[in-house]
Amino acid sequence: MAKSIKVDIEKFSYGEETILQDIHFSVEKGEFIVITGLSGCGKTSLLRLLNGLIPNLYDGEVSGTIKILDRSLSDYKKGEIAKYVGNVFQNPNDQFFSREVENEVALIGENMGMARPLLRERVRDALQELNIIDLKDKNVRELSGGQKQKVAIASTLVFDSEIIFFDEPSANLDYKATNDLEKILRHLKEQGKTVIIAEHRLSYLSRLLDRLILLKDGKLRAIFTAEELTADVERENNLRSFHQQDLKATMEAPNNDPMIHVEDVSVSNHEYCLKEPVNFTLNQGECMALIGENGIGKTSLAKELTGLIPMRKGNTSYGQSARSRLSHVAISLQNCSNMFFCETVEKELIPRDKSRDQRYLAEAKKYLIEMELWDKRLLNPHDLSGGEKQRLALLIALLKDSEFVILDEPTAGLDYRRMTLVANAIKEKIKSTPVMLITHDIELMFQTCNTAYLLSKNGNKKIDVPGNERIILDFLKQNTF
Repeated sequence: MAKSIKVDIEKFSYGEETILQDIHFSVEKGEFIVITGLSGCGKTSLLRLLNGLIPNLYDGEVSGTIKILDRSLSDYKKGEIAKYVGNVFQNPNDQFFSREVENEVALIGENMGMARPLLRERVRDALQELNIIDLKDKNVRELSGGQKQKVAIASTLVFDSEIIFFDEPSANLDYKATNDLEKILRHLKEQGKTVIIAEHRLSYLSRLLDRLILLKDGKLRAIFTAEELTADVERENNLRSFHQQDLKATMEAPNNDPMIHVEDVSVSNHEYCLKEPVNFTLNQGECMALIGENGIGKTSLAKELTGLIPMRKGNTSYGQSARSRLSHVAISLQNCSNMFFCETVEKELIPRDKSRDQRYLAEAKKYLIEMELWDKRLLNPHDLSGGEKQRLALLIALLKDSEFVILDEPTAGLDYRRMTLVANAIKEKIKSTPVMLITHDIELMFQTCNTAYLLSKNGNKKIDVPGNERIILDFLKQNTF
């Protein structure tokens, strides 16, 4: 078969740090390849080498060769590779330059000098192929995460890219949007596209992948065919589950000791208000998952309960005003970079009034070690990786002396081992303080949550997680009861 990609990387380094070493593999035309491994193993760097972003956009020293469509990558003129290779980033906002969807999808063709009549036809076909023709006049910044992914993919279809690279495309998607992404990827595979995906979440790819490339510490650890990906391989390599439908919840029921009451809180966004107000009670030992489709109002509810925004209607047992709620609740936001204000990780985690509290200092050190951040304690928080920032934001929330903890997507983009670190920290916290967990991460939910609050346009419901795994998965697919 014809080779789409041939990789012979002896070494890739940035400064004195070796990022990748001894990476050798080839990809046949039309193959569907998944690249995975622990956070920091080199997945994103490998993708950037394959698509030419290194060294054209990102610095680094490379020794070895990469061939794309039987031509050395170095033989392509600057920008020429974009005719054959498409890219979809983890956060599509990073690749958008236009305001309207139609203009964004057309941008690659305009940059390549495609004739106007042909470009209009290709843009229309790409939008129709992904069922987003109705979005063509929308502002790309106002779309949902799943819609943004579709716009980014449509851009790759304008030039009919033979190879498409995806960097953790499901990291910011809800369960339903991830299922939609799976259908799109299946369509690309059926068209004969060569698809390369760097990803932690593997369940939605289990029926699509031809081979899985496992990286460890910057080296190629193993290559598995789909048939070789057994439960033993998952456990031995700390991989995310390939079969989420078989997962079982493990948490026991919480104590019958009410600690938090939320009554008649209304939730709305710029498009609509939820049909029913939110009501729930949290007990000691309880971690409650808050689930629902993107845009339903989960983060808005979290901000109301925390006091970050005013509560339009309703009451909480821990404070009637936004200011009083803010002093009783700890929150870790999804966009955690906005939470950091100090010059080092250590100072961010240890406020001035706790600097002489030996018990607090010991607990902070324990958490930093457990979360693999101890060696980063003197770094600026903004110099951390995305996963490290998430774990730091989580620790800040868990260490705060509060009555209630709210965590918003604390494991987006985390590998299985680090997801388990987060799960263990949450399970330790709920021994003293109830936690509300906003998440699309099924594995995290089933490891940490004993209850779930289901938000939907036609009503809300609180249920136990153990014994209702199938109901929860069905709800996440349909976003209705």
